[in-house]
Amino acid sequence: MKNYIGACITSLYLVTYFMLGPWSNDIDLSICGFMLLAIGIPHGAGDHLIAAKIAKRENLTFHLRPFVVYYLGIMLAYAALWFVSPFFAFVIFMAISVFHFGDMEDVQPVESHKTWVNLVQTLCLGGGILSFLLISHWEEAYDIISSMQVNVPKHLPPFSLVLSHLLLTLGFQKKNSHPFFNTFLTLWIGFFLPLIPAFICYFACCHAITSFEAMRKHLELKILELYKKLIPFSIGALLLGITYIFLVTSNLQTYPVFIFLSLLTLPHFLLMHKLIKRPF
Repeated sequence: MKNYIGACITSLYLVTYFMLGPWSNDIDLSICGFMLLAIGIPHGAGDHLIAAKIAKRENLTFHLRPFVVYYLGIMLAYAALWFVSPFFAFVIFMAISVFHFGDMEDVQPVESHKTWVNLVQTLCLGGGILSFLLISHWEEAYDIISSMQVNVPKHLPPFSLVLSHLLLTLGFQKKNSHPFFNTFLTLWIGFFLPLIPAFICYFACCHAITSFEAMRKHLELKILELYKKLIPFSIGALLLGITYIFLVTSNLQTYPVFIFLSLLTLPHFLLMHKLIKRPF
């Protein structure tokens, strides 16, 4: 069960959803909001610890205040890009999501003579994960993406989901079979759920947990010890997110949440990729 927690949680969500639901969208948002706050945001709240670890590894000094300024600077610049060119900002979000999802699913060291093969598999895996989530819930995804002022086709070709499966298959690596099948089962079980819970079940219970475990191992901390260190920065990210959402819209909507996640994802992606020290 430990290796398939994403599939188990998603199955539990699906069974509960069909036994007690379908319920209102507000209930989905409440449950998913809790999962995002409990696991999703904390997995990126240790980036200052990661930066300190990298600095130590490279015999450099680390100071928290300049790091926070640098981190917030990247977020602010990216937020400005969303304002100036939503389409370009969206493309960047999709690109880093593909690479980051595929990268963090690969929990084993990369063999130096297989660098390019591994890069292709990483992109295929990440592309398969993201495209499956979006394509299998395209009607909902279209509404959210359109709200971001990004033009995408309202209807997709019937074979689109087949391409997602092809990408997932090409991204399979035997050395990472447990994370792969956990993700694959989570995606397919989530197919029968609305987009938001399907996405959060993957994001929190597959991606975030894998990332959290990689961070814990590199920092050599126990789970509770690490989680305690993440609480202040998780609260900071939450307050920052609430502030951003209320600045963008007067009533709670879904699309600003995803835009804010993109703002958090860019600097987090850069640090996590550097921490695991891929050769590409």
